[in-house]
Amino acid sequence: MTTDKPTTTNPDPLIFTGHDSPDTYSAIPSAGQLPATQIHQMLQQQWGEALLQRLHVIGRTAAALGTPAYLVGGCVRDFLQNRPAPDIDLAIEGDVRAVAEACSTEPSGVQCTYHPHFGTAILQYPDGFQLDLARCRIEHYPAPAALPEVQPGDIQTDLIRRDFTINAMAISLDPEKFGDFLDPYGGRMDLQRRLLRVLHPLSFLDDPTRILRGLRFAVRFQLQLETGTRGLLEGALTQDIFARLSGARLWRELKYLLELSDLPAALEELDAWQLWPLLRPTRPELEALLAQIQRGQQEINWFHYHFPDENLCDTAVLLTILWRDSPWAAAEKRLHYWPLAGGRHILSDLHLLSEMPVALAKASHPSAVARLWESLSLPGILALLAEYPETGAITESGHYYLLKQRGLTSPLNGKDLQAMGLAPGPQLGKVLRRLHDARLDGEIEDKETARQWLIRQGILPSIQP
Repeated sequence: MTTDKPTTTNPDPLIFTGHDSPDTYSAIPSAGQLPATQIHQMLQQQWGEALLQRLHVIGRTAAALGTPAYLVGGCVRDFLQNRPAPDIDLAIEGDVRAVAEACSTEPSGVQCTYHPHFGTAILQYPDGFQLDLARCRIEHYPAPAALPEVQPGDIQTDLIRRDFTINAMAISLDPEKFGDFLDPYGGRMDLQRRLLRVLHPLSFLDDPTRILRGLRFAVRFQLQLETGTRGLLEGALTQDIFARLSGARLWRELKYLLELSDLPAALEELDAWQLWPLLRPTRPELEALLAQIQRGQQEINWFHYHFPDENLCDTAVLLTILWRDSPWAAAEKRLHYWPLAGGRHILSDLHLLSEMPVALAKASHPSAVARLWESLSLPGILALLAEYPETGAITESGHYYLLKQRGLTSPLNGKDLQAMGLAPGPQLGKVLRRLHDARLDGEIEDKETARQWLIRQGILPSIQP
């Protein structure tokens, strides 16, 4: 298989089956026809009458403009599994803008937003529901891992350009054949057999991000790689195909991966797919890492529960856990490549984390403990807590810092101290730090006890006006 020439998806309704050679294609038999009447009934039962009528309106509007419309992609996949579809995507064979604007002229308060750069539109309904419309298209990849060149197409070419058979199904909204089910590549059968299959042999070379999307699908839907697809994955990895991706494209897919609620299962799949080099240079001791990741997710949830209005970079917590036993330079290299905000804090935390348990044990005052926690970023704190039991001393100390100590302030500020006769400058800052420590240690509570403390420390004269 050569990769030094332009590649393109195969427009024919045939898919790679993994038999004989990577160039072997074979038609996939149907998993049994779904009559349009059955699709219609299923749509009504699963999505409700209101949405069904909206789809009928779009279908009639598109047909009147000579531009057939289809439900397509992930929403069809989820519909067949009776799962809620977070996004409902429609493919239009003609003028997307004309269809969307015609639908928004209906006396139902529908708002249309058109994005000319992408040729897409959003229909926003008064109840907050929205539908996404896109032009059917053909994609051509001028080089491996390059962004595709796009041109208009029909529904057949739009389906073959997609990543996996389970996402290459459509349902017609045309009023004369509403509910017709298009499944030219056996996506429904693959769903039933729990198989993840690409549509053509160059799929992973054309777009390596499909590998990580496939991993997420495998976890979400409990799918196994089809034999031929696994061979294509292994072949793509031998060509170091991810090295051709920009840091932004790679990080976007890795971030989606790290945001999975079942991240431990996803990392087990990452291990099975031999993709650890994307996240760290060596394979970890998996059982221990998965336990820490699970604890990290618990700490993230704890933080969001107690501080719902405060921002936390969840992925920074998880990356810090993933990199705790990796060379610092490996983390630096990845953070330099990925557009991850807060990467500088991760590197700083990795330097400090190994020393923290011993330092915390030696700290003799609450203020000393608080200063240690203060040296870490929020993600660094939660990453450290993930290494210890939920009821352990270090976890209790970290939670106490976040809940109680972090919000404590000195009763006196810089203006108060200057009004008492202290000159501005570095010395004033040191006094403020000492006041803050005294508050943490319970030695002062309010302005009067703070003033008395300053007198006892010889910072203020004993007689104050």
